[in-house]
Amino acid sequence: MRKLSPRKTTSTSYQNEVELVAGCPLAAAVTLLRGRWKVLVLWYVHHGIDRFASLKRAIAPISEKMLFEHLRELELDGLLVRRVEGPRATRYHLTTMAEGLMPHLEAIARWSEAHTIGAKWAKRRDQVASGT
Repeated sequence: MRKLSPRKTTSTSYQNEVELVAGCPLAAAVTLLRGRWKVLVLWYVHHGIDRFASLKRAIAPISEKMLFEHLRELELDGLLVRRVEGPRATRYHLTTMAEGLMPHLEAIARWSEAHTIGAKWAKRRDQVASGT
């Protein structure tokens, strides 16, 4: 596994994070999935969008650099497998560990729909845009 964060491993905050993650399964899961786009990358790969360019189109706001970093981190953390299938054909696949996460992400998606979370964000976006 990669180190927890880009901070120096000798810093107090890093050591505190290590202690928290070691002692709390929820903190460990949140740390593993930390990153603005990681959950969406896993979601789209699970639903068959498994190539870099396709993922970039599916998650339009993400930069290529950030997508590359997230893919690499998810691979290092054991959630994705990268398979080169030809000179221009690289595909990503979920590992068994990531497949086990999918029912929980589906439950979160259902929760979001039930509570109209997306609609609330759209309303907030429109209010910000109109200055109200």
